[in-house]
Amino acid sequence: MGFAKKRPLVEALNPDIASLPEASQRDIEETEAPFKAWVGSNPHKGLGIVGFTNRSYRLHEAGMLLPWHIPFSVDGLNVIGLWSHVRDKDLKYVRVTHGIIDRHASFLSSAPSLIIGDFNSNTVWDQEHPGRNHSMLVTKLEALGLQSVYHRSQGLPHGEEIIKTYFHTKKLRFGHHIDYAFLGGKSASMAGRPEDWLTYSDHMPLILDIDEA
Repeated sequence: MGFAKKRPLVEALNPDIASLPEASQRDIEETEAPFKAWVGSNPHKGLGIVGFTNRSYRLHEAGMLLPWHIPFSVDGLNVIGLWSHVRDKDLKYVRVTHGIIDRHASFLSSAPSLIIGDFNSNTVWDQEHPGRNHSMLVTKLEALGLQSVYHRSQGLPHGEEIIKTYFHTKKLRFGHHIDYAFLGGKSASMAGRPEDWLTYSDHMPLILDIDEA
């Protein structure tokens, strides 16, 4: 992601919290913020979480076996920031996410919860992951009371998204929807516009406004 170069763009969104895939450990550590966490095997490219506002944060145990995720709590909300990656040829992307959800099922069901980030998966690729595909993941999350904010608000099934969140090689014709926010409560979401962001990133920011009432 090159967060150091994109920091002004992220901060211009005035976020309370940012989940930052492909961020370097140094960029996260050098960010001035009340809360920050990073995980990864490559110091130049891991997952970072930055809490920009003064809130009650608590970091939870994640482990290194399921790359990459960071579970934490903020003001009574349990959150998992996610960058679903590759552990080995058999455990990658949506299969990793299934493992993360299985491991943290009690964490996600014990309080109002959110899982957000780059899932690297979509229902259109279900046949590539028999037994642990994206549609099965959606069902698993629904059983925990979590639904995709975008799909719930738009009334669209998975695999039929209109808005794309990722553009392979930064080409508009190679757009996919692979970034999600699954939440139990009320919220609104939007994705950054390609005309504003594609110069800087192949992923559009997923912006979530959670109703705290």
